[in-house]
Amino acid sequence: MALLLGWGIFFVRNFQTYREYAGLKTEAEESLAEGLYEQAIELYKNTLEYKNSVQTYLTIEDIYEQYYAEEHTAFVRECYIADMAQAAAEYPEREEFWLAQIELHQEAENDSKAYDVAKKAKNSGVDGEKLDTLYQQLLYEVELDYKLYTEMKTCLNGYITVNDGNQWTVLDESGEACSSKYQFIGLINDDGMGIYTNDIDTRLLDDHEVTRARLGMGIEDAGYYTESSGYVPVKIEGKWKYMNTSGEFLPGEFEEAGCFYNNKAAVKQEDGWYLIDHEGNAVSEKYTDIKLDLQGNYVQGEVILAKEKDKYHIYDAEFQQIGDFACDDMDICLDNGLIAFKQGEKWGYVDTEGNIVVEPQYEEAKSFSNHMAAVRDENGLWGFINRNYDLVIACEYEDVSYFNQSESCMVSVTDGVWQLMSFRFE
Repeated sequence: MALLLGWGIFFVRNFQTYREYAGLKTEAEESLAEGLYEQAIELYKNTLEYKNSVQTYLTIEDIYEQYYAEEHTAFVRECYIADMAQAAAEYPEREEFWLAQIELHQEAENDSKAYDVAKKAKNSGVDGEKLDTLYQQLLYEVELDYKLYTEMKTCLNGYITVNDGNQWTVLDESGEACSSKYQFIGLINDDGMGIYTNDIDTRLLDDHEVTRARLGMGIEDAGYYTESSGYVPVKIEGKWKYMNTSGEFLPGEFEEAGCFYNNKAAVKQEDGWYLIDHEGNAVSEKYTDIKLDLQGNYVQGEVILAKEKDKYHIYDAEFQQIGDFACDDMDICLDNGLIAFKQGEKWGYVDTEGNIVVEPQYEEAKSFSNHMAAVRDENGLWGFINRNYDLVIACEYEDVSYFNQSESCMVSVTDGVWQLMSFRFE
């Protein structure tokens, strides 16, 4: 008897619950038919207390679409976002609930919140083509610093030397000035030391602008100072020389000159490139060209990129050719990444073992740095691809440099003017 009574109570309660649920759903449908969107949404949300279903949330989303189309206000948008956030929390695998939030935040020009939602969706394991597209757009969204420069030098080591048209200063990777202004500043090395010229003389300064050597002469340009050798390449009256902290020069003048690496430096004379030692003596064969990286090293990621006769090859640090790779031109090698190379009229990518990874297809290309690489389109403008070779930053720049470890890069929107570009979101 007690068992039958229990079953009876169970069925009565379930029937009452169903009637309440059905009644709310009917009221919600009638409210929607009358154009009472807020009331319809409220009633459908009440039905969730009786039966939580993805279909109900999809219905709520449909109502919001109609409601927002008629009343395109910030209030309705915020309510829409809040309810879609709840739907995504209940059913995180459903792409549409995440997409609704992202697109609404974008419409409100709040890309920061849009990115947060997209990132949360990806972390929740949502996999959808449209979500992937929006996430990529937000992930690679960039902004330009308002400050403009006419010249710049960078080694991607945390220091960027810039000229604002009148004076030079040093920026950190975030674009903030970290030195006083000078008539000229050369490349800054990894320890923060470089050549500075003021209205008195030329000096070697450290990262606190303390004078470490007074050189007492005017220079036109300066490269990377290597403390192990004690020499820095400087340009005087159109020629490059190597000068130490006592103002003494190594023998020889050169058309171009790199920094010292393991007591050797690559230099160019009219008849070709070769290596010299720290006494200025030639210690290698001559090559048609030797590529120097941004600080002037001839060894880049344990390889050397050089041209013999009419072809470029990849060599190890002892100038032994690696494989049989040959091409018409090459960019420099950065952070052991992929190297841009030219074959015929197009550019592609090769690894440091000489294996072609991307067949030549770009009008021009730069090597990968911090997982990004610049490519030029048929209109002569530069953009950036990622390691999946997707174009993620549109081709709209006159000139570009390379991304550093802080995910910023110097770019030129107008010929002869540089700005610091960085990603908006981490």
